[in-house]
Amino acid sequence: MVQTKSMSGYIPISEKNKFDQELINSNFDRSKNLNFILFMVSMVLLFTDRLNMQKGLWTLLPGYKYLFYTHLLLFLIMLILLPFFHIYRDIEPKQIRCKLLIVLLLAYFVILDCALTSIVDQCIHGEITVFIIGAFAIAIMNNFKPLTSLGVYLTNYSIFIIGITFIQKNPAILRGHYVNGTILAVVAWFLSIILYNAKVKDFLSRKTIEHQKTELEKANQLLTTTNHNLHESLSALDESQNIIFTLTLALESKDPYSHGHSERVKDYALELARFLDLSKVDQVNIYRAAILHDIGKIGIPDAILNKPSALTREEWLIMKSHPERGETICSKLNFAREILPIIRHHHERYDGKGYPDGLSGENIPFLARLVSIADTVDAITSSRPYRSAGTFEQVLEELQKCAGTQFDPVLVSAFISLLNDKNGKIQDQNIKLIDL
Repeated sequence: MVQTKSMSGYIPISEKNKFDQELINSNFDRSKNLNFILFMVSMVLLFTDRLNMQKGLWTLLPGYKYLFYTHLLLFLIMLILLPFFHIYRDIEPKQIRCKLLIVLLLAYFVILDCALTSIVDQCIHGEITVFIIGAFAIAIMNNFKPLTSLGVYLTNYSIFIIGITFIQKNPAILRGHYVNGTILAVVAWFLSIILYNAKVKDFLSRKTIEHQKTELEKANQLLTTTNHNLHESLSALDESQNIIFTLTLALESKDPYSHGHSERVKDYALELARFLDLSKVDQVNIYRAAILHDIGKIGIPDAILNKPSALTREEWLIMKSHPERGETICSKLNFAREILPIIRHHHERYDGKGYPDGLSGENIPFLARLVSIADTVDAITSSRPYRSAGTFEQVLEELQKCAGTQFDPVLVSAFISLLNDKNGKIQDQNIKLIDL
């Protein structure tokens, strides 16, 4: 039998039309919801633009005026596409091509508008966050074939790069945008490929089960139970965990000095958690939080992240925003709900002089206090652009010095006892990963 090859397997020619129809209908339904949401969001943004105009921001910073045009463009596109999602809501095969065209138009114009917004934002905040959000939103919402998604991303990425090149005048920030934009656009494309291949695998799995049920009637009940359990397992698996972990790896891959930082923080934190005999639930939360604690830095320009000299006050304020940025990124992810306080508060100090909320003492979440110590241990023992790696003797000295001011003194005492038990070789321990 002739088959069509996919990166995830072979789809029989006889099933190809059925797969394409299912894929397009799934994308159409998701895009319909996205269209309505963005339509409502665009109206809110236009109202905000009007308030900015009344405040005189359009005159003070012309970028706000141009930002209005991007919001107006988004509103008009969503308004134009809105009736088409209603007209073609049925699933008749003859409507498939029209549905595909509508979905592609929505994806293209959403990323285009996000790219234009980030270009305009160079005149105001100098960030590219909106473009990155748009790219990943489309990657998650729609399961396009690899070449189709490549065309959408490549076209809008080119517009984005050309736009920021002409608008952004700061060479350091521009270089950071080049690196961040390129890496994250590639990650978004690979993410769309992964999700498309997952769709192919799911389709092939269901078709295999259907054929087995037809051929083996005696095993029908067993196959039905297996299929039900498989779908429950797939539903329980939060795809966003793999997505956000991929973002963490992308963040660390940009800087050789931070490469492996999250993994090492995870190792130290888990070792301390086991030493304290914390529950398996706490250990899982520590594992996830330690991996994701610096995910907010993905929105920090490289010029600030990798600056070898002291940061300016404005740069430091941007750097200090990464715990809140990380909490925002993870706030919509089901698996991350329990760890949001750890991500937000891992830079709080025991004496209340930390950030972002200035919590002190027992008001700081316990697991955040634990991750803070692990984060500091790796910071001291890892190389940085401005210094070489420190020793565990320096770790002991710093922890003892800052116990009761920066760190929880009880946890400091526990970690020092752990170091003594391990003869100062905790960094060489082969720590078993938690089975998630």
